[in-house]
Amino acid sequence: MKVATHVFACALLGVNLTAGAVAFASSEYPDKPIRVILPFAAGGPTDAIGRVVANEMSKKLGQPIIIETKPGASGSVGAAGVARAPADGYTLLMNASVHVIYPGMFKNLSFDPMNDFVPIGVLGTVPMVAVVPANSKFKTFKALVDYAKAHPATVTFASPGTATLPHLVGEFVDLQTQAKMVHVSYRGTAPALTDVAGGHVDVFYAPLAPALPLIQSGNLVPLAVSTEKRIPELPDVPTIADALSLKSFDVVTWYGLWAPKGTAPSIITKLNTAMVDASVSPEVTKVLSAQGTTPSQMNVAQTDAFAQSENKKWLKIMKDANIQAE
Repeated sequence: MKVATHVFACALLGVNLTAGAVAFASSEYPDKPIRVILPFAAGGPTDAIGRVVANEMSKKLGQPIIIETKPGASGSVGAAGVARAPADGYTLLMNASVHVIYPGMFKNLSFDPMNDFVPIGVLGTVPMVAVVPANSKFKTFKALVDYAKAHPATVTFASPGTATLPHLVGEFVDLQTQAKMVHVSYRGTAPALTDVAGGHVDVFYAPLAPALPLIQSGNLVPLAVSTEKRIPELPDVPTIADALSLKSFDVVTWYGLWAPKGTAPSIITKLNTAMVDASVSPEVTKVLSAQGTTPSQMNVAQTDAFAQSENKKWLKIMKDANIQAE
């Protein structure tokens, strides 16, 4: 009888321990602050867009979201740190679309941007606009491209750095049209915009947000936008596809949120839901619209498919344009 009682007690204890373990494992996420690594200097477009969405996400999740800047090597330094972080949902990466291009930029990466991370969602997308100096001799985008085709290596285009999306858009235009423009690399968007406005470079495929004030002030003239359709901010400016009679041309720069590989799907889904809800809230929509940013409503599966598509597209363009990894 004592043996039976002892066995029953042990069995009961085992059940209680198991129940406790399940309760612990399924404790409500998040139950502490979430750290988000921003792999660029504060004040840039990723920060400006991400911080607005993150602030609203924190209200919906019931926990603070703390953004830490860790700049270096086009964001790959901060990304590498997140790749090594515990996959518990408390260390995330907020990066620009350059994240999916890293394999074409660097020969020796300490992480795999596509396989060491799980995409959570897209914070927002930003159209790009081909801008020229106010005194440019090119009055249409077609005239600029036609001149570049007739006079190879005489038209220059700026970018905020080699293998950044504005650089790749320029190469994409050249590949689509057989034009041969000369790439001029800068250390960031601001100096590139300054030199184009000053007439030192012919054209810049610039993200809309930082270019818009210079367009509105008359220092830059927009010739075409990179999206499939015209944009509300510049309704009279044609798309690149329409200007050049191309079948398709649809490019946006975008900003996303990633978690380390192995993060539970339930956590990823919860974060995505909070992000989408935050992105479409009136407060966030108003701020993003002022920055030329379109909120995203992609779910996790759509985000993953989009990131994979962007990775394949831009790596092929880099190969076709003979852009070598460093």
